[in-house]
Amino acid sequence: MREPAVMFRLPAHILSNLEALARRLDVSVNIIAKLIVTREVMHIPAMLEEHDRQLANIHQFLREVAFRNEEFLSEESVDAASARAIVQQLEDVMGALDAIRNAAYVRPSTYIADLIRNHDEGHVQKSLRV
Repeated sequence: MREPAVMFRLPAHILSNLEALARRLDVSVNIIAKLIVTREVMHIPAMLEEHDRQLANIHQFLREVAFRNEEFLSEESVDAASARAIVQQLEDVMGALDAIRNAAYVRPSTYIADLIRNHDEGHVQKSLRV
């Protein structure tokens, strides 16, 4: 069974550069586009891993700030109202960071496969909206 074609539009200046490269390499524009897209998609797991690592570093930094804040708050000369405000702000920031990490976690999904299957099983083939 033939794999479904993926189509997308390119701006004219990029397409002309792609065509020039294809002529120089004596291959089709489609092959070059496929190689570029495949190469870029292969970088996604590494980018997500780096993103998660950076978020973990930020989270660790905020934890250290919170511990230093607790030491500061244990001193006698600290105003209780301002201390509570600092603690509340830190809790808000750490909660937001946790929400970002949870949202950035890649979860398996069959949405795209279901969309393609529904499209392929239809009586009339129409282009999918982008």
